[in-house]
This record gives sequence, structure tokens and C-alpha cells, in this order.
Amino acid sequence: MMWRVLLCLTLLIGCSNNPNVRNEYAGVTAWMQGQKPEFAPRFIERLRDNAQTLQIAFVQRGVSSNLLLEREQGAFTYWISVTGAHIVLESGMLHSTRGIGEGLLASETRETFALVSAMQSGDANRFHTYLDGNDRTVTRTYRCLVTNDGPQDVTFRGNTTPTIIMTERCTNSEQAFVNFYWVVPQTKQIIKTRQWSGPELGPLSTRIIPL
Repeated sequence: MMWRVLLCLTLLIGCSNNPNVRNEYAGVTAWMQGQKPEFAPRFIERLRDNAQTLQIAFVQRGVSSNLLLEREQGAFTYWISVTGAHIVLESGMLHSTRGIGEGLLASETRETFALVSAMQSGDANRFHTYLDGNDRTVTRTYRCLVTNDGPQDVTFRGNTTPTIIMTERCTNSEQAFVNFYWVVPQTKQIIKTRQWSGPELGPLSTRIIPL
């Protein structure tokens, strides 16, 4: 069983100073060193079920891994890591994280999604809710410009998928970031992204690995 866990997970060269990120991948490192770490039972269960895989990478940290689809609820997909941490996507857009980074409690991205899924340019508002150091919720508002930047192929394991790349540039009085979404024109599905996860961890890339 454990060799399948190793096949399902990838670590890039590099490390993080953030304890949440360090802990997230410590189990795999321990296994590679001959130890026997504990893996989240729900992760092992989904591994046995050959669940769909989400490939993620924290770009600035040089850390990546594969998460498994735990469940779907309407537009929301819940992806579980080896330690039981979660990333939640809403129609392919980052909605929230649990056990990773500063904790993105929720994102309101309906205006952006309407433009991205229609592959249209325009203005949008988005809202992020975080938990601060005093366990209080803080909501940040961003004004965004969404643009259609034309066709770009996405290649995985020798298979090429034609997509449209949509770019979202967001700012408020304190922060600025750029998100990218690769959208399949026929299905309007977002199959690859690079999205802001917060000031602590920065951009997070995601790619749905085909079954």
C-alpha cells in the first residue's frame, strides 16, 4: 500500500519555513528515510478507491504534492492530502483551505467565475475571509480585471487539450495578485490554474489529472 502512496505524492526540491507546510509533507519524507509515519485514514481510503488526483504546487515555496478527491457537493470539490489537510475548489476556483498556510476560510468568486467560464473580459469583485493570529475572521475585498488572453494548449502525459487562458488581475489598498485559469472552450471546465492563496504562501497552482 505504501508504495502507492509514494507514487501518488511528489516533492519538489526546496523547503518551507512555514510549519503547516512542513508538517504537510513530513510523513512522506519520513517514509523515504525508512520510518513508518501515520497517514490520514481518509486519504488511504480514497487511495484504495483510485480517486481522482489534483496536482498542486506552492510556487514560491517550491513544494508540490498530489491530493485525492474526497467528495463532491454541487460545485464544490474537496481534495484531501496525506495528512488530512484540505483544499476546496468551487467550479475549479480556490474556495478555501484547511490545515495549510494561514487558513483561507472562504472566497466569494461568483463574479470572476461568470466571466472566466464565459471566456469574457470584464470587471469583478472578489472577497477572501481569513483567520488572523487572534482567531478572528478578517475579510479582504479586491477589485479585479478579467481578460481573455487567447488560446493555449495544456499538455499532460503526451495528451494535448486546447484551452483558453483567462487572466484575473486583482488589487486592494494593501495587496495585488494575478490569477490564471485554463478553460476548455467546449465544456467551460477549468482544468488548470495558478491562484493566490494568501500573503503567507502566495500563488498555488492546480491541475486536474485525467482519470
